[in-house]
Amino acid sequence: MKFVLFGAGRMGLIALNVLGADNVECFSDNNKAGTVLCEKRIISFDEMITLKDICIVIASDIYASEMEQQLIDAGISDYVLFHKRYNDKMNGYLPKYSYLHNTQYMFYTDILLNYRIYKYKSIVVYGVNPLLINLLFEIAIQVGIDKVKAIVSQGDEKEIYGIPVISEDEIGCDYDCLIINKPRKESGIREKTFENGMDIIDIYDVDKFIYFNNHPELSKFKDIHKNKRVFIVGNGPSVRLDDLEKLAKHKEICFGMNKIHRIFDEVTWRPNYICMTDSRVIFKCEKDIDLITKDSEVIMGDLYHFTNVKDENKINYVHLKSEYYAPNYPGFTDDVTSGVFWGYSVTYDIALQFAAYMGASEIYLIGIDNNNVGVITDKRNHFIKNYYDKEDENSYNNVVANFEAMNVAYEKAEKYSRNHGFRIFNATRGGKLEAFERVDFDSLFEEVSR
Repeated sequence: MKFVLFGAGRMGLIALNVLGADNVECFSDNNKAGTVLCEKRIISFDEMITLKDICIVIASDIYASEMEQQLIDAGISDYVLFHKRYNDKMNGYLPKYSYLHNTQYMFYTDILLNYRIYKYKSIVVYGVNPLLINLLFEIAIQVGIDKVKAIVSQGDEKEIYGIPVISEDEIGCDYDCLIINKPRKESGIREKTFENGMDIIDIYDVDKFIYFNNHPELSKFKDIHKNKRVFIVGNGPSVRLDDLEKLAKHKEICFGMNKIHRIFDEVTWRPNYICMTDSRVIFKCEKDIDLITKDSEVIMGDLYHFTNVKDENKINYVHLKSEYYAPNYPGFTDDVTSGVFWGYSVTYDIALQFAAYMGASEIYLIGIDNNNVGVITDKRNHFIKNYYDKEDENSYNNVVANFEAMNVAYEKAEKYSRNHGFRIFNATRGGKLEAFERVDFDSLFEEVSR
């Protein structure tokens, strides 16, 4: 692919220097056609729009808007703006991240700089979207367009912008870097392994680069329960109070979920950790936070913050990477300090990923019934009698549990566990969760009792 610099003024010269003369076919200018600049022809606008396999670069400060409109009027949509990073049309495709209640987009410039792509000699780009030209342009600036050896597309094209198109099956040892330019929901490429060990740059995994989304203080949990067994207790109707007392008697390490504290009046058991991600749950829990943190630590999404907590050390905030994934798998973090991946349940979002980070060798799930009767707030869906109140019924009026997406996430957790030396078992009494090997809850304590 070659670039045509639309604008033969100061910005055009800067663009020529940044992109490299070998990568620039020519200039185009509305007023200087027929002349030469830096040994490059300056062609007319009409000639420029007839060229094939080129990228048009608007290189102007003052007249950029007029030049962009000129291209649009001519039916040209494949162009980039040099030194103008923001463009409304990019927002539907650029990776985004959230902090508190704000959503921001991250530009290719920042993403690729974080990966130092200058070290790669042979790059393949996976995925074609309307911003592919912008991505290629940024690669050209940072490392040179000649380093892009292929584009992976499911279409019938042989070339895109003069770059060869290959199929997913043709990604092999000829490349040292794969840039994924498709969201998780559009491709399962992230699950594949490549024998040559090429580096993978996931354009959409940007949260880890946002310093205020990182929580280095969570490193205190690394391997804290190494080679121990851990129980994750859901709030499904299958839980018996005797189950909780058995966990207490044997001093098992436990995670509880959401409003689990509403059972505390009936049992002596207390979980080591209570996990929350749902804003409605968090708001309801704030008035009880001192009770909740008396015997347990809270691990919760950082989109929300408690304001009146006596013991701040009992509250642990983690960033939730909320990229939608189904029908493909979500991510499963290796490092909770940089965030955890969304899986449509707090069991996946926090409990499973933290238990793995904590070094647990065996993780047992109980009360993860994985199905609902009627609406979410139906009393039959939880073992805690007063789990929902009248206010909750209005809050959850239109909420439908996405069990399909949950099951995809649980399948991912099972695959991850087997590949990383620990196991996840389902000790729930009944229910519809089948992603994990089932075990009998009571049998887990027979040997301990003896």
